[in-house]
Amino acid sequence: MDTLYLAAVCAVVPGLGRSRIPKLLQAFGSAKALFEAGRDDLLATGMCEPKNVVQFITKRNFDLPRKLEAFCKINGVQLVSIYDEAYPQALREIHDPPLVLYVRGQIPSTSYAIGVVGSRDATHYGLKAASVFAKGLAKEGIPIISGGAKGIDAAAHEAALQAGGSTVAVLGCGLDIAYPSGNQKLFERIARQGAVISEYPPGTAPMAINFPARNRSIVGLSRGIVVAEAARKSGALITAHIAADEGREVYCVPGNIFEGTSIGCHDLIRKGAKLVDSVADILEEKQAWQFAMRRKIFQPNIFTATEQPPKPLPVYERKPLPASDLGKKILALLQQGPLSLEEITEHSGASVPEVSMELLELQVAGYLEVDRAQRYFRL
Repeated sequence: MDTLYLAAVCAVVPGLGRSRIPKLLQAFGSAKALFEAGRDDLLATGMCEPKNVVQFITKRNFDLPRKLEAFCKINGVQLVSIYDEAYPQALREIHDPPLVLYVRGQIPSTSYAIGVVGSRDATHYGLKAASVFAKGLAKEGIPIISGGAKGIDAAAHEAALQAGGSTVAVLGCGLDIAYPSGNQKLFERIARQGAVISEYPPGTAPMAINFPARNRSIVGLSRGIVVAEAARKSGALITAHIAADEGREVYCVPGNIFEGTSIGCHDLIRKGAKLVDSVADILEEKQAWQFAMRRKIFQPNIFTATEQPPKPLPVYERKPLPASDLGKKILALLQQGPLSLEEITEHSGASVPEVSMELLELQVAGYLEVDRAQRYFRL
């Protein structure tokens, strides 16, 4: 598999639709042939809508593979495709894993890692909780996975580094963009002691539409997710929900009942997440997981994209009906059944960024979720 051409194809998405790429690769025989394919050849597969083919061809730059290669060489970035042995096995197990990863540093080869997530506007308590769990787990040789954001993410990465452990920051933008900018030096340290990774090509801005996929990768790289602190509308709840849907463990640190900064964690615990108040709780879970692996009890995800998965763990409290006209229109569209982001954008008449932000708000409000085929459906 020519990884550079596969990366180029992915960079031109959503021209052809990301979910179609594996089948298109089979049809054309190689990523290079797919990237260079003409309009008639693409339409002849029967997998592409004419408007999507036009979009792909219009956006395509035949010099892109060379530019990606130059970027990787200059910046010390490795391209890893899902067809490579170096691709993380845990990430390969989830539904719709990223086809290409841009990697600065070295992704830990261990089969057991833990994600630590939480609020960007974290309290002293939340930052301390993230640090204690990340440092304790890192000292036990368990890599810490997080999203490189300010608040809980940064505290977890920092604690893992201070413990001499390994950590991975998964970004929702290109590796050439430090987001947030204040974490640039932290990212440099992470790359020396772990890895900074992204599925997005250089130049990709940190748009809201990118973060659900970034959260999916955090989950995929982890065997469990620790929610250190989360208010009711924290984006960390979405990550926890993805983890539950993917069969990963969800661990929650309880907080002060007189403040709202941990109420999201408490909601998760009520719905079945595991309360943890020490690193030992997770180490016991790791031992049980390792025992199951040795006894071959561990069962991989048996659901395919065409099957209806179990209803995800409900982790949000339902809010009043969204006031925005776009939110109401999206809910009305989903009343007829699940739809992809592309389909919602097409039917709503709004732009992709507008629809993406509205979908995120509707998820946080508890009105909809995403199935294993990356389609949105009403709860």
